[in-house]
Amino acid sequence: MTAGLNDIRDVVRGAIASFFGFGGRLIARALLMVIAGRAFGVEPLGVLGQVAAITEISAAIGVVGLKRGLLDLLSADEIAGRSLEARIVEALSISAIFSIGIAITAAVIWRLIFPGHISLAPFFLIAAPAIVFTDVALTAVKHKRIIGWDVWSRGIAEPWSFLALAVIFLNLNMRDNGLVTAYVGSTVFAALFAGAGLLRTYGFMALVRSRPHPRRWFYLVKKSAPVGVTDVGVMALRRVDLVVLSLFASADIVGLYYMVQQLASIPQKTYALFEPMLSPVIARLHNKLDTKKIKANLIGVCRWVFIVQLAISIPMMVFGDDLLSLFGDAFTAGGVVLATILIAELIDGSFLATETPLVFAKPKLPPFLLVATIIIEVIAIAALSQLWGAEGAAIGFLVAIVSLNASRLILTAKHLEIRVINTSFIMPAFLAIMIAAVTLAVRHIANIENGIVISLLFVGCICVFLALVRWFALTKSDRILFRVFMQRRRRERSKTVLA
Repeated sequence: MTAGLNDIRDVVRGAIASFFGFGGRLIARALLMVIAGRAFGVEPLGVLGQVAAITEISAAIGVVGLKRGLLDLLSADEIAGRSLEARIVEALSISAIFSIGIAITAAVIWRLIFPGHISLAPFFLIAAPAIVFTDVALTAVKHKRIIGWDVWSRGIAEPWSFLALAVIFLNLNMRDNGLVTAYVGSTVFAALFAGAGLLRTYGFMALVRSRPHPRRWFYLVKKSAPVGVTDVGVMALRRVDLVVLSLFASADIVGLYYMVQQLASIPQKTYALFEPMLSPVIARLHNKLDTKKIKANLIGVCRWVFIVQLAISIPMMVFGDDLLSLFGDAFTAGGVVLATILIAELIDGSFLATETPLVFAKPKLPPFLLVATIIIEVIAIAALSQLWGAEGAAIGFLVAIVSLNASRLILTAKHLEIRVINTSFIMPAFLAIMIAAVTLAVRHIANIENGIVISLLFVGCICVFLALVRWFALTKSDRILFRVFMQRRRRERSKTVLA
């Protein structure tokens, strides 16, 4: 295939591998949210949201762009025949220094903004560096196109340790700070698995004997800083809404918004299935100046994410109030907030992949774009949340996301000559609108309230949509790719039987 079947196959293979971790993460997070909502309550959940938002923004700053920038550096080093281990140790060292400094700053800011929860400030000194180490270590592992450790660290260790620790602290009657303590513990468990993956992939002695050079730190920071600004912007875009809302609303409203945000992030994680292998592929193609294959990979991934997110988002919008009721009666009022954020996540998840080639090809553009978007978001949420609370914050977030992705698509077309949206997006969108309208009409006309019937309709909605997409919305490239994958799987099975 002219698109480069091996690259596309690696991206899809990574998505399939990530799916199993995603499934485990989804189950653990769903159980956690039920426990958090029903046992801990809305206010402790709001405090968790505030801590998580500031911690993850701090970690995005502390990683200094190495979560993606290191892929480009390692790819260039490999082509030039330089030591990868030395570069990895340099990246870990510089990110450790930055992350500790940022964590101290975050702890001080927390004490000033939230004086009622001063005891939580030291947690930033643990969680932020742990997240930074996890990001850098897993990036180094993914350069080898190994996805398993990402699944173990983020798909298993982090969510399940979070759940287990939350249950333990609940039994110890730590209702005020139990959720936050469990969150910090989960970041440590994730870092331990990421470290194990790094050592398994490159070898302990190879890393120790790699001879890193501190004088190269400046070059490393200079090279990855533009990517770092972009990554900070991406993280801030998804966390600053909670911080701003907490300045204008009570903790219970923040808790409601955080719960809805967690639920709405489920379909958005679709892009995360493709990202672990998409970034290394794009980095390698960028270094080879292969724009044609970048275009094929980018359009394909954006469209696949769009379809999968539609499949999950449709029933979540229709049955939003019923989904939220699972977490407690206090959350049932968030149906409008959920629908609004789901639309925003659909737009962002579908076109987030356009940022990766922009970061590599035009590293100075995405940071400015994200800074402008965050300014729009802060102003919109600050104004609208005072009028409509959580609903206003959701609308402000949607406005920011639409602005950002419209700009991304324009810049991708202008600077890379890649027009992502084409006619292949029309049919999935039409099918989604049709199924949503029919399901909504059936629910209200029949006045369906039974949980079992709603669950069947939920699953049926997804299955019918995917079936219709398979019959009417697959492109020629999709069919060729699926046929090649099926042929390869049959060959692998036959080899296994013969062995």
